[in-house]
Amino acid sequence: MNSKWTTPSALLLITLGLSACGGGSDNNDDQTGVVGSESETPNPPIDEIPSGETEVGLAALPNPPLTEGPSADDEPVAFDSELHTITQFQALRDTGPRISKAKDADEFTEEDFDAGLPEAIITVPSDVDPETNAPPFFEGLANVRIEAGQTLQLLFDPVDPEGDLPGMFGQELPPGASFDDNRDGTRTLEWTPLQGDVGITEFTAVAIDPDNSNYRSSQMVLIAVDEPSNLAGIPNVPPGIQPVTDYTVRVGDPVSIFLIGTDRNGTVPTIELQNPPLGTILTPDPRTPEIQILQVVPDSAGTLVIDVLTRDADDPSLTGLDQITLEVLDAEAFERDGERLRNAVAGSGVAFGSAVSPVFYLQADGGVYEAFAGNEFGVMSPESSMKWDAINPLPGRFEWADMDTLLNFAEFYDMQVRGHTLIWYTSLPSWVEETAPEDREVHMREYITRVMTRYADRVDYWDVVNEPISEEDGLRDSIWFEAMGESYIDTAFLQARELAPNATLVLNEFDIGFAGRKFDDFLSLIDRLLEREVPVDAIGFQMHVFSSYDQYDEFAANMAEIAARGLDIHVTELDVALVGDDTEELQAEVYERVAETCLAQPRCTVLQTWGFTDRYSFRSFTSPLYLDENHQVKPGYEGLRSGLSGQ
Repeated sequence: MNSKWTTPSALLLITLGLSACGGGSDNNDDQTGVVGSESETPNPPIDEIPSGETEVGLAALPNPPLTEGPSADDEPVAFDSELHTITQFQALRDTGPRISKAKDADEFTEEDFDAGLPEAIITVPSDVDPETNAPPFFEGLANVRIEAGQTLQLLFDPVDPEGDLPGMFGQELPPGASFDDNRDGTRTLEWTPLQGDVGITEFTAVAIDPDNSNYRSSQMVLIAVDEPSNLAGIPNVPPGIQPVTDYTVRVGDPVSIFLIGTDRNGTVPTIELQNPPLGTILTPDPRTPEIQILQVVPDSAGTLVIDVLTRDADDPSLTGLDQITLEVLDAEAFERDGERLRNAVAGSGVAFGSAVSPVFYLQADGGVYEAFAGNEFGVMSPESSMKWDAINPLPGRFEWADMDTLLNFAEFYDMQVRGHTLIWYTSLPSWVEETAPEDREVHMREYITRVMTRYADRVDYWDVVNEPISEEDGLRDSIWFEAMGESYIDTAFLQARELAPNATLVLNEFDIGFAGRKFDDFLSLIDRLLEREVPVDAIGFQMHVFSSYDQYDEFAANMAEIAARGLDIHVTELDVALVGDDTEELQAEVYERVAETCLAQPRCTVLQTWGFTDRYSFRSFTSPLYLDENHQVKPGYEGLRSGLSGQ
């Protein structure tokens, strides 16, 4: 699952038990040395839902369906090679303008603003008792409204209930803002928003307990910027591009970077390159022409700096200059000794793999990313490319290209594929969340049918239902549970079995790698499903754990309970967040021992990590994976290999 750990509208205590889950032109150019194309996809879109009762006893789906199914207009086309990093298999793209997906976590409405200051998010280390040491907080804050062109000065005054002085820092600033130290323990956010800033944005400050730097209170403030009443006094500021992080790349790999022009006055600047390296290409994105895609193939090691000039749409003499920095390394810098992870498990009966980031081939370091994943993994999960909001963002509109490309990637490197995920309580497009409860079973079954009809012959394992258990008690109160009760799980699995009789159907959950109420509730659910003969084949243990994790006996006991019920076990989403002063060596030990514990259980047949490089982890601020952000191996890589090989 690749989602944020926290939401702005609720108080959240983060403890060591928390886990979060789980995101060319119109020509069909001939690409030498490329295998696969959309014409070779074995499961074309369906035109209608068949009538009559299904083989597994479900009622026939309505014909015509509730929403229009996929059509030829939804079929992806070849993605021109100068726009991505792939060189050995076919990349595809969707057609038409990009569609806004489900509401982004950072987009806010007037309703959000009127609801008042969001509750603080409290991070509580395991060695802190909030009853005896209350968390720090900010005093006197409220959401604020301002017109574009006016200057906001917002004071942040942190308070420690025990009377000491908390520390403080600000998170991402609005464009052009500053967070100034007042030399008295307070700071002031100063910002003059312009026309392009109109809307509701947020700024978050973090107060730090004086006695424990890991004990923190994060306070978000919503800032509503209204249309200015008078444009005359607003300055025209230079344009720029959205920030591009520094990347480490490999000599000879295509490097593709999206350049998105920004202008706080609300216009779209033009983008030019200043003295670019020989062979650099700048091409409009075919779906969003105002976005430019830069591609360069570095031919030698060293630091490569590319100057990007932006020119104002209203005043061409007004320009901005940004730089893109690439650290280019020879291929030897990414080589690893010893056997690959996918081979380390040879003969064990366990398949090893990882989740793969969506559109990694549109990242500057896509070549390095692809080479590592292709060589190391025997199983691939799409991190976000198969979630409902990615594939079916609007009724009757389907975007298959990202998933089709990942399948081409998996097949080129001889990987099995996990379909992740069919039914989940989140990552839903807004139109699904707004459906009438009495229609949701049909919507759910239509979606499962459309996705599995297209991909059933190319997917080995399906995470049919993801995270059905609540953190509080019993089943999660999702839109599916609201409409169908527990039977939604039965229906989803029956529909999946109808469409993929030979695939492994998986029920996936987090926080079940140790003893506790959640695992007990989950086990009770499994028993009820098996009693009703619901076709569950395997249980997915997500295993988003911490470097302090040591509950291996509980993990083994929980797996034994699953095995005793005749089900296989998949470790689906392993990562190990570093906490406190823990070292990478301790992190490596957790990777090794989780792998060893899986291999010691005969019914544990798949082990996958949730990504492999810290750069693209949804827990990136905890450095949870076994490659660093520059794709260099950490001790966790050797820990995994040792655990997988039994050495």
